[in-house]
Amino acid sequence: MRKRSLALTCASVAAGLLLGPVPAAHAAVAPVLYGVGSGDHPGDGQVWLSASSDTAITSITAHLYAPGSAAGAPQITQVSDFTPDASTGFANTWRTTTPLRLADLGAYRVVVDLTDADGDTTTAQGTYEYELEGKLTDLQVAPRSPDYAHQDVTVTGGFTVTDPRTGGTTPAANAAVDMEISSEADGTATTGADGRFSYTYRVTDASISYVNAWLRLDDPFYQSRNNESVEVRAVQSDTRVTLDTAEMDVKAGQAATVSGTAEVYVGGAWKRLAGATVDEIWSDEFGGVASRPVTDTDGRFTGKLTLPKSGTVEVQVRSGTYLKYAEPQKVKVYVAAKTSLTGFTATLDKYAVLTAKGRLHTGTSVPAGTDDKVELQYSADGKTGWKTMRTVTPGSSDPDSGAAFKGTFDASYKGYYRAHFKGGRNWQESYSSTVHATRTPTRITDGNASPEPVRKGRTITYRGKLQHYTSGTWKAYSGQQVKILFRPKGSSGWYDMGNATTHSDGTFSKGCTASKDGTWVAVLLYPNSTHLVGSGREDYVDVR
Repeated sequence: MRKRSLALTCASVAAGLLLGPVPAAHAAVAPVLYGVGSGDHPGDGQVWLSASSDTAITSITAHLYAPGSAAGAPQITQVSDFTPDASTGFANTWRTTTPLRLADLGAYRVVVDLTDADGDTTTAQGTYEYELEGKLTDLQVAPRSPDYAHQDVTVTGGFTVTDPRTGGTTPAANAAVDMEISSEADGTATTGADGRFSYTYRVTDASISYVNAWLRLDDPFYQSRNNESVEVRAVQSDTRVTLDTAEMDVKAGQAATVSGTAEVYVGGAWKRLAGATVDEIWSDEFGGVASRPVTDTDGRFTGKLTLPKSGTVEVQVRSGTYLKYAEPQKVKVYVAAKTSLTGFTATLDKYAVLTAKGRLHTGTSVPAGTDDKVELQYSADGKTGWKTMRTVTPGSSDPDSGAAFKGTFDASYKGYYRAHFKGGRNWQESYSSTVHATRTPTRITDGNASPEPVRKGRTITYRGKLQHYTSGTWKAYSGQQVKILFRPKGSSGWYDMGNATTHSDGTFSKGCTASKDGTWVAVLLYPNSTHLVGSGREDYVDVR
């Protein structure tokens, strides 16, 4: 890309003026040539130079030699109609008054003869650029403040070319134009027959950019300028996010789906925002988790985040060339930690009292308040009809090794039992294994103490039949020790009157001496580990 500027020529001359020698008043000093060229408008065909001496320069003649000519070649032309020129703002500058109409463009060798009022002379050599002058006119950019709804910017302008060979100015037709755009990719346009061009690009950078156009010609040329660079800066619009929910529940290891709608404020109204990145971020002092979904054509977005624990996810549209960050919207995500119930056992004692126990595991922390409960449940078939028989609170313990729990309650002679942890927003529900607990029921039928009434000192015999419930029916239970108990009238305690052993048909009898009025009963008080306690009918006997 060729970008030549007036400032280059002027700067070189200015440097000579500022840094050249200052002649002393008493010494003869020959004139000094600082620079020679075509000035800031080469299309005029004038020769411009800068020089100085200790006295006024009285004569200037410039001899021009063809481009590439060797030393000793004849000159093409010479000019000497130099007149002082104050238009550059520099002192000691001259410009010819008659335009040069040379046959060819190019870099001409120039030999300049200088003479001052003291008669001192100098001959110095330079280069004269005889070239076309391209001029940019009417550089325009629209819009200069693109926004989300108007992201494309169109650059227009026109170029003319002045030819020093003829002095004529024409449109720069069908010429390449290099588009220089800071903060964006450069591009190329082509002028039409009228010398005008148009170039459209999309602004992708939020910073200020400067747009400029540079003509590109095959012949030697210099681009003078009537236009400065045009400034372009994107306008960032407000954004907002509307979430589908403000809180949600997930299990540990399960991704939380955070979704909603993004909008942008343009044209005085909120509109659905398509193709924008939405930041969904959860973090704590140990790290973070993020999802960055892109909105669809309806402004909808859906992101998934797997959080290590309960926390708040902040959601907002990512800022960009046309979008501002907005106040983040928040989703509270409750992550239910995994739990388990281990070592569960359920045993029946001889009185049909069930003891259930086990351990509750909740990972690295202990449930608080109402969450820290375990339900002990019963089912007749182990599949349906589960009923909570008692709720217990686990004891204090390292949550990783498990908190022990235990509970007792009156139970059926057989059934299935399990432990249930309800959990909550921060804890997953869990169940223990199911265990079966059973003992065989017993009973004493036909219990009777006789005779009654009975005389004091005579024998009272208690008879009955011991049975146990097995294989779905009551059967005789032989070979068991049945204890005979007596409670005197007016007493609250029972007295052991001895044992009776049941026969093969389950019958038994035991005789005791009658001493006072009271109640008699037979009890299977010490069954084995598979049977329950059983008792017979209480019988009151009057002793006379």
